[in-house]
Amino acid sequence: MKLSMVADSLWGNKARISYLFIATVILLFTFLGGREIWTQEHRWADIVSGMFFRHDFLHPYLGSTDYYDKPLLSYWLIVLLVKVNQALTLWTLRLPSAFAGLLTIWSVYKLGSKLQDKQLGLLSGWLLLTTFYFVFWSRTSSADMLNLAGTLFAVSWYYDKRDHASLFDYAIFFSILALTSLCKGLVGAIVPMIAVFVDMILQKSWKQHLRPVLFLAVIPAVVIYIIPFIASSYIGGRSYEQNGLYLVYRENILRYFQPFDHQGPIYTYLVYLPVYLLPWAFFFVPALFSIKSRWKTLSLNMKWNAWTLLALFIFFTLSGSRRSYYVLPIVPFAILLTADWILSGSFALAKKKGWAAGVIVISFILLFAIQDLFPQWYYSRFGTGRFSESLQSEVTKIKPWNTWNIVGLDADSKFNFYLQLPPATVMYHIKGNVRKQDYTQAQLMNLWPILKNNPQNTIYLSRKLYAPMLRNMLPNHREFILSYSNLPFARKQDVEVPIAFIPK
Repeated sequence: MKLSMVADSLWGNKARISYLFIATVILLFTFLGGREIWTQEHRWADIVSGMFFRHDFLHPYLGSTDYYDKPLLSYWLIVLLVKVNQALTLWTLRLPSAFAGLLTIWSVYKLGSKLQDKQLGLLSGWLLLTTFYFVFWSRTSSADMLNLAGTLFAVSWYYDKRDHASLFDYAIFFSILALTSLCKGLVGAIVPMIAVFVDMILQKSWKQHLRPVLFLAVIPAVVIYIIPFIASSYIGGRSYEQNGLYLVYRENILRYFQPFDHQGPIYTYLVYLPVYLLPWAFFFVPALFSIKSRWKTLSLNMKWNAWTLLALFIFFTLSGSRRSYYVLPIVPFAILLTADWILSGSFALAKKKGWAAGVIVISFILLFAIQDLFPQWYYSRFGTGRFSESLQSEVTKIKPWNTWNIVGLDADSKFNFYLQLPPATVMYHIKGNVRKQDYTQAQLMNLWPILKNNPQNTIYLSRKLYAPMLRNMLPNHREFILSYSNLPFARKQDVEVPIAFIPK
């Protein structure tokens, strides 16, 4: 099949929006629980698990520590799915992000169609869908994809309704901002407002929108936003010391002007925007450099997209707190710019379309293999999840799992999720790089005082790094570790391989 025919089927005359959404569902939802829980995902798992353990859904805890760093909505979405599924699984953890990814694809399609035509909307959807980090974050439990979906949906809603907006339309727009801000923070409202502000300047539409109905429409959004914080302050949680609204100020405003962590260099997003656009960075760079020569022929809508991209880039760069994935809200606007360049001009137009179609097909196949299939195969054989299943199977031969006392000795935090451990479980942690630890047996005994008493009926979880010393310190326990000798890619010498010591 010629690439021109592929392009025609993806965004040309034969294209259908249903093709894009079927592909999105396949890529974002297939084997969603296949990959092992990843770094920050354990926060959402621990917090939601603690909510059910305490029967308290208004006061988030990380372990036994107050943790209101994020508003409540991202946790509540998982709670709702757990209620439906009757279990906290990787699926229930990640489904909100996957649905957010689906909403993002819909929003970029609608926005592209409004900015120019259906062709731009479809191509933008395909480009975003085959962007590596978009798929990665859509399959990761966090607030970041919820934030991206909410901000882009708000912008697309504005563009769809801006010419004849009613009180209801304004109310929906501000409610979207409120709900998005309840997922990650005020950035969920700031990003769409920057986009709207740029449009009002270009369209000179201030008087059209600055009407009494606009301010009236803000009221329900403010109520929606403030209710969870009021509930947290006045319902239960007498020993809870963190204030949600103060954390909003600290995590959004104070961190922006006086950062206390995540202080990346000023050029952080200059590096990570192309990275987060891969593989389309190779198209984005020439598209960016072509703006000067194409400016006079750009429509006002596409000029808005270019100015919004620049404004958002400056806004995030000026923040004192910078991390690689904070660049996510900028990505759709860069994708729209790239798609417009692919469709523009007569110079090598057919060649650009052919290359784009080829990259879409190849990227889709590779992403499906790398992010869907391989993790499902790999983590069914390796990792903390597989180890936890085997450990539970092993110890239940002796007596029921819920009768054991569990203690973590610098164990992987993923155990909390896989073994469904209660928040009160004793977990000793050692800061720093595990691979560089060089503790003596006496030092470990001081770091882990429970070993001095060594209570009966206790299973100790740890890492292979500490196995030689723990064998001497726990003579009445036997070591449990998975054997990977018959499997490829086995990392027998990895010091972070999980181990357990079970009473003999």
